[in-house]
Amino acid sequence: MRKVMYLFMMLAFLMGTLTACAPTAPVEAPPAAEPTKAPEVPAVTLPTKITVGVNSENPPWIFMKDNKMTGFEADLIEEFGKRSGITIEYKSAPFATVLTGVQSGQWDVAMSSIWVKKERMEVMDFADPYYDAQIGMMTPKEGGITKFEEMKDKVFGCDTGSANESWLKEAQTKYGPYEIKSYDYWADAVLDLSAGRLAGVVVDAPIALYYIQEHPDSELAMPLYIDDYHFAQSLAFKKGSPLRDAFNKVQNDMKKDGTLKAIHVKWFGTEPPADSSVINIIPPYLPNEKPAVK
Repeated sequence: MRKVMYLFMMLAFLMGTLTACAPTAPVEAPPAAEPTKAPEVPAVTLPTKITVGVNSENPPWIFMKDNKMTGFEADLIEEFGKRSGITIEYKSAPFATVLTGVQSGQWDVAMSSIWVKKERMEVMDFADPYYDAQIGMMTPKEGGITKFEEMKDKVFGCDTGSANESWLKEAQTKYGPYEIKSYDYWADAVLDLSAGRLAGVVVDAPIALYYIQEHPDSELAMPLYIDDYHFAQSLAFKKGSPLRDAFNKVQNDMKKDGTLKAIHVKWFGTEPPADSSVINIIPPYLPNEKPAVK
């Protein structure tokens, strides 16, 4: 009996020893979690052709000459098309329609010395400005008014839907009463000024200066500048249009490489001021709120 018990004890001891010495089965590590990927942003595909709504009687910015659109803005948008591989097609319209047309999708871009204003920013997207604009009063060279206080009881012209029209309306309380005549094309107002039917035309300063330079026999002058109206001049796009950012990128390159400066010299005969939006990358700003250039 003792031998049997002894054998059982030895067997149990040997089995325990073998179990303790047996190799441990490897424990498999859980599969590594894949790194979280950022959601892919689809690349924006630009069209091969865009339509640009313009007031085609707006020199030196955009106008028809020899059956071709020309001017400062034409050079600007054509260079954008060239660098982006996009064909530019122009649609001519009165200034007020140029703005509503881009909102409704009649064309992709609105372009005609358009100034950035709060109410416009609410319904359109603006590119960075390419010019800092100002307005003034064209008058007859001889016998015309020489100060704003002489506006009372006279008739003044402007283009419909423009900042020029806005200023004439606002200035009524200060310099009026006077009559305002609005025109689809500012050039028609200038013809009435030359014919003696108006005492003055409120118009963008560079447009007036270019017109006087090109028409020395017009006997017109621009003696009065409206100093409380300084605007960012820019291209307008439909709200949310990817074309705005694409245009900004090209225009910024044009500012950096001197192309836009050369266009300014071509049309105005002088280099732009050191703080000008022609050569500095400046975001769209509201009237009289241009940020300081560093």
